[in-house]
Amino acid sequence: MWTLNKSKHSFKFLNATQFLGALNDNVFKLILVYFLINLYGTQDASALLATAGAIFVVPFLLFSSAAGVLADRISKRNILIAMKISEVIVMSLSVLAVLFKSPFALYSLLFLMGMQSAVFGPSKYGIIPEIVDPKYLSKANGAINSFTYLAVIVGTFLASFITDITDKNFILTASCCVVIAILGLTTSFGIIKTPAKRSKKRINPLFIYEIYKTLVICSKKRYLISAVLGSAFFLFIGGFTQLNTIPFAIESLNLSEVGGGYLFLATAVGIAIGSVVAGKLSKDRVEPGMGCLAGFFIGIAFILLGLFSNSLTLVIIFLILLGFFGGIFLIPFDTFIQISSPDKKRGRIIAAANFLSFCGVLLGAFFLYLINSVLKFSSATGFIVIGILTLFFMIFITGRMSELFFSYFARKILLKFFKIKVTNIPTPSSYIVLLGGSWLEVLLLFSFLPNLKIFSLGKVLMNFPYFRGFLNSLYLIKRRPSKKYSLKRLFAKTKKYKRRINFVCLFLDSDFNKNDISNFLKSSYGEPYPGVIFLQTKRIGKVINYNFLTKDQKA
Repeated sequence: MWTLNKSKHSFKFLNATQFLGALNDNVFKLILVYFLINLYGTQDASALLATAGAIFVVPFLLFSSAAGVLADRISKRNILIAMKISEVIVMSLSVLAVLFKSPFALYSLLFLMGMQSAVFGPSKYGIIPEIVDPKYLSKANGAINSFTYLAVIVGTFLASFITDITDKNFILTASCCVVIAILGLTTSFGIIKTPAKRSKKRINPLFIYEIYKTLVICSKKRYLISAVLGSAFFLFIGGFTQLNTIPFAIESLNLSEVGGGYLFLATAVGIAIGSVVAGKLSKDRVEPGMGCLAGFFIGIAFILLGLFSNSLTLVIIFLILLGFFGGIFLIPFDTFIQISSPDKKRGRIIAAANFLSFCGVLLGAFFLYLINSVLKFSSATGFIVIGILTLFFMIFITGRMSELFFSYFARKILLKFFKIKVTNIPTPSSYIVLLGGSWLEVLLLFSFLPNLKIFSLGKVLMNFPYFRGFLNSLYLIKRRPSKKYSLKRLFAKTKKYKRRINFVCLFLDSDFNKNDISNFLKSSYGEPYPGVIFLQTKRIGKVINYNFLTKDQKA
């Protein structure tokens, strides 16, 4: 059973509540867009979409910090119910706004809808660890995200379908939003009440400073800030994709704006499937390395989407793949944020992550305006540009989380092709010296040694920043003519990292031997030098033997 509480159905009610909320967000936004395009014409589609996207996002920037503080002070369940009540009110007013054909009123209600969603978010994600067993968090997040994007699918279809069959009767479509809001309020009462964390933190009107302080907390927790940035980047590319799909459909495929709305279903289907797959692949572990790997496929899918923009079949395939890898990308990062956040600060950290995420959405709207309205690029070119940006970002974030990436890559991919046997595995706080091995053998070390850092002497690219600390699990030290001086620099570099992590591996080429290391240690530090383990490897076909020996042991 997933839940720790007496009510085993609590998570199901939470999932239903957030599903209906996400459904309403998408139905309402699309109805507003279709309504405005109907008023102003398809030639202004990009500008109208960018404006609507920006207005919906601004409340997340203004209120996410306060929402996080509230989530840490009072019961998250009470917050969820209060926000569903406010949603019913906002949706009821939207019917009047459509009736009087008031764009200003609709934009104002879109802002209020964004505000209630902003307050809803930290409690929605923050309550999951309170009602779900920690080992099932990846599955729970997979389910939440899967149903969120199922809501996008249904919402996109519902808004387009009702607009179609009612011959653009926007009063009827707006009335559907009221019904959905009432259903969401009803399901929220099924969420079991969780105790308030009673944090003493007060709401700071200088929310930007509050976000900054929270991000400083994140930066002190290993990999947490990288996970926050990864989650934010997903919202950037997701926001851009959702906004750019309709202009893309109009320009490249000669579809209507409603047809473009249907087209986005392909991406949403992919994300829903990818989210479920990510939860199943993760099992009882959190795998940010899997997210890093998926990110590179997202960049490739964007580029292919732009290059083959005139083929409806290929466009649908690439949109599904884009969503699929997007779901696999997002789940590990969001789960890592939840499980790594301190219990009494989880609401604020999730709020800060939401703030950055919706900065990403706002940036996506700005990027759409820049590409289409300022630079006059086609929507297809916009997808190519975003794909290139994605590849560069993934190089950066993978470098920041390279230990987790190499660990996942070694366990899930390399071990499919090779087998390893380990003898005399070292204890933590060991210096492992590998003489004359291969980079394959080094990468396979990540499959069974946690928190591993590799230090090596390099002859080329030694001044290139990527190899001088950007990959935080691989350090290439400039090699000197003197072996002794090279080893001195190498050991000196490892000392500060030795205090932080479990294992350090010194990877040296065949120019060095065991006597070189022993003589250096004896002359520089005296005997005995603690913690030095020599690693001998032997490869027989697809089997690699790892034998860890002290300097006095023989294989």
